[in-house]
Amino acid sequence: MTRFPLRIGAAALLSVTAIGLSPAVAQAADCPPGKAVTRTAPPKFADRTLKISYDNGFVFRLDFDGARTAHWKVLAGQDPAEGTVKVAHRELAPGVYRLKWTEADGTTVEQVQDWRNRTVRAVIRFEQDGKQQRLDLKGTFATVC
Repeated sequence: MTRFPLRIGAAALLSVTAIGLSPAVAQAADCPPGKAVTRTAPPKFADRTLKISYDNGFVFRLDFDGARTAHWKVLAGQDPAEGTVKVAHRELAPGVYRLKWTEADGTTVEQVQDWRNRTVRAVIRFEQDGKQQRLDLKGTFATVC
C-alpha cells in the first residue's frame, strides 16, 4: 500500500516568532542535515519538504529534490515504509499542481497540491490480494523546509 506527507502548526510558528526567531529559522530546525532552506524557481514544491496529513490518519513526509524527484516516508497510519520516485507534474492553475508517480511496488499516486489553501487530494492505486484497489484521500500539508 502507499504513503504520503504536513509541517509544524501555525501556533508553533507564532510561539517561535514571539521568542524572537523567524519562521524560516524555526523551520530550518526541522530540515534534514544539509538540506537548504532556500529553494529554486517554481513550482512551489520544488526543493521543499512537506508533511502531509490526510483525513484518514495517514501522515507522510515528502522531500522534493528539485521538481522531478521525491523521497516519501510514512510517518503515521501505516506500516513503516519509504522510497524515492520520479515525479511528473503540471500546474493546473496558479499555485495548484498535479503530481504523478509510480512506486517500486507498482503503486501509482496522483496528488493535487493547492498551495493557496494548503490542501491536498490524492488518488492511490495499488494491487491487494490480486485485485486493483483505489484509495481517495484529502488532507492538508505544511512546509517543513
